[in-house]
Amino acid sequence: MRLTTLSILLLSSSTVLASSWFSADDEPKQWTNEQLTKAQKVFEGVKDDAFETWSESKLREFLIDTGYIEPKGTREQLAKMARAQRKSFSSALSSASAAASTAVYGDSYYQATQSASSVASEASRTASSYYTSASGAAMGAMDDTKDYIYSTWSDNQLRTYLEQKGVIRTNAQVKRDELLKKMKGAYADASDPVYSAWSDSYIRQWLINNNVIAEPPSSREKLLAAMGSYYYNTKDYVWSSWSDSELKSWLVTHNIIKSDAQIKREKMQKMVQDNYLSASNAVWDAWTESEIRAWLIEHGYMRSEAQVKKDELVALINTKYTDTANRSAEYLTWPDARLRAYLRMHGLPESQLPTSRPGLLHEVRIRYVIAQTRIDALIQKIRDAVYGSIETAEEKLGSVLNVLGGAKDEAEVKRREAVKEAEKVATEAEKKAEKLKKEAEKLKNEL
Repeated sequence: MRLTTLSILLLSSSTVLASSWFSADDEPKQWTNEQLTKAQKVFEGVKDDAFETWSESKLREFLIDTGYIEPKGTREQLAKMARAQRKSFSSALSSASAAASTAVYGDSYYQATQSASSVASEASRTASSYYTSASGAAMGAMDDTKDYIYSTWSDNQLRTYLEQKGVIRTNAQVKRDELLKKMKGAYADASDPVYSAWSDSYIRQWLINNNVIAEPPSSREKLLAAMGSYYYNTKDYVWSSWSDSELKSWLVTHNIIKSDAQIKREKMQKMVQDNYLSASNAVWDAWTESEIRAWLIEHGYMRSEAQVKKDELVALINTKYTDTANRSAEYLTWPDARLRAYLRMHGLPESQLPTSRPGLLHEVRIRYVIAQTRIDALIQKIRDAVYGSIETAEEKLGSVLNVLGGAKDEAEVKRREAVKEAEKVATEAEKKAEKLKKEAEKLKNEL
């Protein structure tokens, strides 16, 4: 009965936020939960002052993505509408949160089931990371005595190198363990790329563990060449390796800065990051011309017999395609090495890897969509377990843990290292489940 009442309260609080997208005027209207969810992705990382630097076309696209049907006006008017939209969104989001919180305040039974929901959310995020990350199996901490190129150097060689770098004094009495520790800071941490300081055996193991090459080459030169094609840092983007002139050229080409602007590298990188997905056609590089044409025909935006150039097709679909999640998919900003690694980990033979970035993006998109579909299905199972018609918190937790077990098995098939993470999550979930069982039993006794 309490759960039924709670569900009615939650549904009531969401419908208070109402029903439709905005029209072309400035008047803020009500938001549905679905609209809030979609808009949150669009607003993420966008600051108020960003609107002042955006072009008229970018502002119009932004407004369409956040609910305006046909935004019109000057650039200044569009910027004003964007600020108003942001303010309305923030207010609606706060109201939704407050309404939901008020509806359930003080209900200890609900608080217990909410803890189950937290377990499910945590598991969903973990499951998602298994499929969307191409980082591969963890290698563990590196061993100073064998995993670096200098690990096999003699004490005299280590000492000479450190003396030349001014790390230790000439003729200083330093044991080998200490010499190796100092080498990490003087040699390994200063290496660029980082893997150039790794030993051949460690590089070979990295390539194997990440399913890049089954039988890595024996020569160091070829090993480094393979790493150059597949190694990446999870914090790297496609523009991370761009020169200052390339960064500036991109910003100028996309009308974000003037050609005579003097801007530091760090700021240019941040500006590219803030504008890359919205200002470029990166998303359409992941589609073939025939796929774009097919989508436009299927949705009634062009006739099948129409003869249209690719540039025109891209321009048209860019104004009609409104799936914000796909337009902002994280892989669109990955460096080429990460795209290659993702494809190798998802079974594409090295001989079939595309040589161009658009080709890599297209192959990743195909597999990424499939992976996301499986993630969505897993998350829905967890949500059904938490919010389904189950009467007790204990039963809810049982259903969630059953789904988590399935997620762990799925991860085990995909990646060996993911099993360890899944087991860790499952252990934490079991601990929380035990705690919730006690709370549920206590609550039953009180009732």
